[in-house]
Amino acid sequence: MRLPFNHMLVLFLLAACNQDNQKSPAEITRNDLKIAYYSCGKGDTTLLFVHGWCINKEYWQPQVNYFCPKYKVVTIDLPGFGQSGKNRTDWNFDEYTEDIKAVVEQLQLKNVILIGHSMSGDILLNVSNKYPSMVAGIVGIDNLHEPGSPITPEQQKGYNDFFDKLSAGFDSTVNNYMKTSLFQPTTDTAVVNRVMNNVFTADSSIAIQVLKSLTVTSQKEKLLMQGLSHKLFLLNSDVVLIKSDSLNKYCAKGFQAELVHATGHYPMIEKPKEFNMALQKIINDMGNRE
Repeated sequence: MRLPFNHMLVLFLLAACNQDNQKSPAEITRNDLKIAYYSCGKGDTTLLFVHGWCINKEYWQPQVNYFCPKYKVVTIDLPGFGQSGKNRTDWNFDEYTEDIKAVVEQLQLKNVILIGHSMSGDILLNVSNKYPSMVAGIVGIDNLHEPGSPITPEQQKGYNDFFDKLSAGFDSTVNNYMKTSLFQPTTDTAVVNRVMNNVFTADSSIAIQVLKSLTVTSQKEKLLMQGLSHKLFLLNSDVVLIKSDSLNKYCAKGFQAELVHATGHYPMIEKPKEFNMALQKIINDMGNRE
């Protein structure tokens, strides 16, 4: 059984429609670092998808196919992953916040709903707090089951030991962890192999630094949730319990969760039809019908 998002160190974490690039730059850059993206569709509402740890924008392909006929859809590779650049030294979530801001500004996106998987839930909380006028809403994907708290010295020692193991044997450590924590017995082997291949081919130094950054930001989740100017929406697998009382206590505008039944940590590719219907319901509930 998988542990909740905030009680683990971290969740280890083209289209059928025509691309609309009339106002889009050929390339997005920030501080000379390339941010790879895909854009399609039209509409007053933009769905901006942000992937989780060690994966990439291609994981949103079922959503691109489904939502492009109705919305402006943008998927990005976070720097350090996918086709985006790796030419910087700071891999903290404040940097990722500025990356998302650069995407919104350079693509001139309007009425932006941010949709973030796994670790990106914390990035979205950060973006929404720092640039509230830029965000129409946020949707966490299989994350934020309960708000994180400052860690104890004993927990910090455990995390340090874990990072030491990652540094000494990245592939073996994440393989042992992920196989038992992020997949269900019924998860398609092709999904498992796809995820694991992306993890094993990632830059392990960057991946470890990103995980360390997650441990820092996740301790601030209560404060970040209190600073939200919109309701927090979650679209999670029903395998891990959502702590509703705690989320209601800290989310300034409340929260709402939609569940996909019996998937692992990647519901957007494990059960895309059910996932897309649930995400459409969330968008409708936000009041952003096309």
